[in-house]
Amino acid sequence: MSIEWFGEGCFKITETGNHFSILTELPSKESGLSIPRHKADVFLSVFSKLSDSLFNEEKKDWFIIKNAGEYELKGNFIYGMVLNIEKELVKSLYKIRIENIKIGYLGKIKDKEMTPEVGNFLADIDIMILPIGGDDVLSIEKAVETIKQIEPKIVIPMYYKIPQLKIKRNEVETFLKKAEIKLVEQNLEKFSVKSKDLENWGEETKIITLTSL
Repeated sequence: MSIEWFGEGCFKITETGNHFSILTELPSKESGLSIPRHKADVFLSVFSKLSDSLFNEEKKDWFIIKNAGEYELKGNFIYGMVLNIEKELVKSLYKIRIENIKIGYLGKIKDKEMTPEVGNFLADIDIMILPIGGDDVLSIEKAVETIKQIEPKIVIPMYYKIPQLKIKRNEVETFLKKAEIKLVEQNLEKFSVKSKDLENWGEETKIITLTSL
């Protein structure tokens, strides 16, 4: 299983052998980031309403998940949980099980939305894809608190400042300093891992950062 990052909350998660892939939340127009042109089997949307301007014709045949529920696709599972409902717009986060690895994708969760129910939902994850940017996502302080609560094996931060980004975000260096968690890999173009590899990672949480492609 491999994970690639395209800035903000956009990741591609691919099963070994390219038999199945997931793309998450596309960058907004305001971000100034390019929209990845990668194909995927599934698109995970944080919000229940999609932006038509971001979804062109070639993406309309994707299987789109934008609400809570349980989904099975090619032997992989995706579980959605509602975070908030504002003016009929539903915001969700997701748990993904692929190749027997459990990934928590926290999307655009805010400090006040990190409830005990969310903690229970994420309690068994191996990898946490965690927003740290502040403002419309978790603050660094709340992100660090969330790591200590869930204790995943691996944390991959998202929604932080990168050179191309036009939106104000926290810097990943500030997060790393405050987290005081071992950084084992930095600026990877792709992170690949197998379920059996995680058994050798030890009990302490470790951080991996990716380069935006």
